[in-house]
Amino acid sequence: KGELRQLFKSLCQDDTPMVRRAAASKLGEFAKVVEPEYLRQEFVPLFTNLANDEQDSVRLLAVEAGIAMAGLFRHEDLEQQMMQTLRAATEDKSWRVRYVVADKLVDLQKAVGPEITKNDLVGAYCSLLKDPEAEVRAAAASKLKDFCTSLPVDTREQIIMSQILPCVKDMVGDMNQHVKSALASVIMGLSPILGKDNTLEHLLPLFLNQLKDDYPEVRLNIISNLECINEV
Repeated sequence: KGELRQLFKSLCQDDTPMVRRAAASKLGEFAKVVEPEYLRQEFVPLFTNLANDEQDSVRLLAVEAGIAMAGLFRHEDLEQQMMQTLRAATEDKSWRVRYVVADKLVDLQKAVGPEITKNDLVGAYCSLLKDPEAEVRAAAASKLKDFCTSLPVDTREQIIMSQILPCVKDMVGDMNQHVKSALASVIMGLSPILGKDNTLEHLLPLFLNQLKDDYPEVRLNIISNLECINEV
């Protein structure tokens, strides 16, 4: 076992990016079968190094592995060992890395639990919704319903109303049709979470705006999800 870990470690540090990519893609799977002490001593440093690799193709695979590894740690260990690197990935200079974070954010949210979600992931999610790259904004927008549904119940409404909804309001007028379409496919899912009064006051004006959008796909996505309003 020790030899196998040593061999894997040398592959993670290989001079050839293709080899590091292959190693990064297996890091999450390998981490699940090693003993807890090696996870902390050996695999966290490997993850940190790969997540800071000069090649974005290595970094994005490392971030995926890190999200898979997050579920293996206790809350306090996770905060100390993993979160700083995962937080940094939401602001990576490569949009492809930020895209992976946006795409996998709900998986990370389920792995880290309510406290870290509230303290770390809500801010990260809001920055992804405002990302300069349209692909990242669209990926983040498509996770809106799932992310909000998985927020801690006691503070869910307050978090959505004060932090997430302002980003969503800006997004309704986004210049990119794919972003608007992704948002329109899930925004109705906020109605059952926020209840009747908030829906009428805050969400309905957004829905009406989207029903008048220039792009047919945006209008269609709103019409297709109208049953969500019936729930409230």
